[in-house]
Parts: sequence; structure tokens; C-alpha cells
Amino acid sequence: MNGNPLQLTLREMQLHFSNPKVAAALLVVGALLGIAGPFGTFEVLEQLPRLAYWIAITVATYGVGLLVALLAVNAFGMRFTAIWARVLVFGVIIGVPVTLVVLLINVITFGAGWAAAIDPLTLWFDSTLVGMGVMTVSEILGGTLRRRAGALPQQPGIPEAATEPPTAAADLPERPPILDRVPLPQRGRLWALVVEDHYVELVTDRGKTLVLIRLSDAIRETGNVAGLQIHRSHWVALDAIKRVVRVDGKAMVELPDGRRLGISRGYLPAAREAGLI
Repeated sequence: MNGNPLQLTLREMQLHFSNPKVAAALLVVGALLGIAGPFGTFEVLEQLPRLAYWIAITVATYGVGLLVALLAVNAFGMRFTAIWARVLVFGVIIGVPVTLVVLLINVITFGAGWAAAIDPLTLWFDSTLVGMGVMTVSEILGGTLRRRAGALPQQPGIPEAATEPPTAAADLPERPPILDRVPLPQRGRLWALVVEDHYVELVTDRGKTLVLIRLSDAIRETGNVAGLQIHRSHWVALDAIKRVVRVDGKAMVELPDGRRLGISRGYLPAAREAGLI
């Protein structure tokens, strides 16, 4: 795969964790584990330290697990269309780093002597199960690996509108095809397409996501959305342009979220014809 795998992975991690549902889910899971106190932690830790311990375990194992899985996709092109295959294969791959993270947190919390008493094979097996749980949660929360490792096609005979949030059908009666590449939480009104290395960042009123596609192909998939290419790396929907501003003499369009995209010299005639400047 072209591009820097680590750079692409970190960018996707940032996008994934910018989803508030991810943070909320991790805190809820960590808090529930902290209250339940599994694996003997109920007996050896007080309530607040136990909550802190399990929230740290949840966040750290999820973050490291997702990082390693995304690196496997970006660096080696590992792709699986079946959900069970992604959960199983990536769950096993991230079992080892998750084991190391759990060992480190246990050493910090209980000391090296307590951590050394745990059977490494048992801990690895448990961590592999945790890794599969990480993959399952990733599939549910934002489809980060579903986008990168190969999305399942729409099942024949099942209307796609049935899988959409109720507001999506009302807001987007004729959804552009490009949005089929976007996870459900980020599907909304298309605002812009922005090239990022070998990816195109799709910006909607519900967020943003990276898609491995050429800009020219992405523009063709905008369907009946009225838009304009303003730069070799930027396309904007006309109804998403809040205003046109000049920064150091350079014309820029401003989106509703405050993002500004420059209009390059070669695209100025088209921008003038569209009435932007």
C-alpha cells in the first residue's frame, strides 16, 4: 500500500476517537467492570481505585488493540469482508500487545510480584478474548476497520433505508452514492471532499471519515449534489459554503464548521461563474 502506514493509522485513530460514542462506550464499559470487580479485583481494590483500574484497562486495551489492527490493514493490506473473520483474525493479532498492556497496568497497580504470579498463557488467552471484544466494539461503534478491511455489501432484498437512522432518510431523500462508503454515524449532508495523502476525507454535517478513493472518482459519486471543485485537492457542496473570505489575498470558502478551503488560481474562473467571488 502506498503512503506511510503509521501516519495513515494515526489519522484514522484520531478520527475514530473523535466520535463521542466511542469515548462514552469505553467509559461505560470501564465503569461497569469497575463496579463488578472481576478477576478478584473486587476483593483487593477499593471502589475508586477499582474504577480507575478498569477504566484504564478498557481504554488502554481498546486503543492499543485498534492501533495494531489498523497497522495490520495499512501496512500489510489485510482485508476480510466477513465480520466474524475480522473479529477472529484481528482479535488474535492484538492478543499479544493487549497482554503486554495488561501486564504493565498490573505492575503499576499491584507491583511486579503480583503480576508475576499470573500464568502468562492464561493472561494471553484472556487478552485474546479481550481483543475479539475490541474488534466487536469497533464494528459496532464506527466501522473503522469495516471501512478499511472491506465493507460488507448491501444484502439483496433488504431496503437500505431500513438500516439508516430515521433522520437520514428525511434529510437525504436522494443520498449521493459516495455516502454509502461512510459509517452510519457520519452519514449526513455532504459538505466537502478533501484529499489526504492517498485518501479522500468525506466531510458531512455529522462528522468526517477517510475513504481510500481517488478524488475524481469520489466527485463522480456525489450524484445530484450541486458542488464545485475549487482546488486539485478540494471539492465543496455549494449549499455547504457559509461564506467566501480572503486570507492574505487568497480566496477561501468557509464551511459551517469553520473549516476553510482555498480556491486555487486554476479554479478561479469556475468559482466566479458559480457566483462565489
